[in-house]
Amino acid sequence: MTKPSRLLASALPAVFCLFPLGALADEWTGQDKQLHFAVSAVLGIAAYSHTHDRAQAFGWAMVPGILKEVIDSQQDGNDFSGKDLAWDALGALAGAQVGHWAIGQNRVNWVKEF
Repeated sequence: MTKPSRLLASALPAVFCLFPLGALADEWTGQDKQLHFAVSAVLGIAAYSHTHDRAQAFGWAMVPGILKEVIDSQQDGNDFSGKDLAWDALGALAGAQVGHWAIGQNRVNWVKEF
């Protein structure tokens, strides 16, 4: 099993265990979830451009989302959302993969064919 596959295999069960914490608090879709996905995807691409490692990029892209949920859980009337975290994870994974496809070891991979 490759390193990114091992990371995904170990990280996703932990994320799914958090779902019951916010099961009734919010919906799976909506503007909020799109924002979680988009921000995490951009962070995944940016992290990959610095690390050139999908597993590390995924981890770094998840940090802001996790911190946001922890901060949210400390505020009155606001709960930790496993659904938000799931969208963060999907975005971070997508961003790290897109970064891997678009960015080479030392440069951006652009192929121009005529």
